[in-house]
Amino acid sequence: MLSTVLWAISFGSLWAQVNVTLKMDTNQIFIGEQVQLKLKVSAGSNDVVIVPDFPDSVLVEGVEVLGHHRESSATLDGGRRQTIVETYRVTSFDSALYYIPPMEVQVGDSVYRSKGGMALKVISPDVDTTKLDKFFGPKENAEVYYEWSDLKRPFLLWLFGVALLLAAAYMAVQIKNNHRILPKLKLHFDGPPHKWAMRQIAKLQASRPEEAGDAHRYYADLTDIVRSYIARRYGFKATAMTSAQIIERLQGTNDPNLLAELKEMFEAADLVKYAGLKAVVDENDRNLLIAVEYVNATKESESEERKRVKPKEEPMVKRSRRQRALLLCINGALALAGVVLFVWAAVIVYNMFF
Repeated sequence: MLSTVLWAISFGSLWAQVNVTLKMDTNQIFIGEQVQLKLKVSAGSNDVVIVPDFPDSVLVEGVEVLGHHRESSATLDGGRRQTIVETYRVTSFDSALYYIPPMEVQVGDSVYRSKGGMALKVISPDVDTTKLDKFFGPKENAEVYYEWSDLKRPFLLWLFGVALLLAAAYMAVQIKNNHRILPKLKLHFDGPPHKWAMRQIAKLQASRPEEAGDAHRYYADLTDIVRSYIARRYGFKATAMTSAQIIERLQGTNDPNLLAELKEMFEAADLVKYAGLKAVVDENDRNLLIAVEYVNATKESESEERKRVKPKEEPMVKRSRRQRALLLCINGALALAGVVLFVWAAVIVYNMFF
């Protein structure tokens, strides 16, 4: 019974034991260098631990305390004990050998001291007194100014990154909707067919031949304009067809009287181009007028023009699993490259200003 009581008393005193240790990173520094003192306190978990604060920033005469912080705090043995590590950052500006006395810590109502003191040696760096002109005093803080040459690189990186991200987003949408990555672009800068034809006829009229013998090129250009207009207006390859084939194709589409005049113009042009017939100037003007009347009579209505320029829905495409996987890999690479460039630009700007 007595042994049990003694064991319980010794066990309780073990848990109530307080340990205070003080360690230093190094015991020798140059003037102005900093060293860390680490104060470690081990006590019961319910004990209130108060560490030194040094409000006057003086550890001992000649050694200054620049600041301290709680480095770590942990519980041990199932929460029965606690361990606290307080770090003090100290320095000295006078060369000497300093004695660092034990630190006192208040735990509950009692004061405990670390075991033993320590020595700190502060030495002066070697100075070549023969070259005093090479040593300069402290300088004032200089204001930093940035020019476009400094910001150009991060700006271009950011721009390329945004472009890659937009391209990746567009590509992802096209893949999801099963559309072409690069859609077919049909660019028409000439406007409606009849307006294009009238512009070409006006140019031809300004350069019509004054002599009957110069009509060969005139009629070749005139029929080319009419053929191109018919191809654009009705959607068949009139430029690769004979005059008779064009007239036959337009049967039922155009007015018979209009087709008769168009046939007459084609026949006159064929005689001039292939038979060497010399047309008079009045005949040239009459055939030009026939072309103008035909274009005006067959031009698109406003409703047809709106329907023609209305964008069609983009057709869907079929892709194999391998093609889809390859496109997804390319899309991911584009997105990753965009993010990398964007972050790279942000890091450069952060390092410049902060």
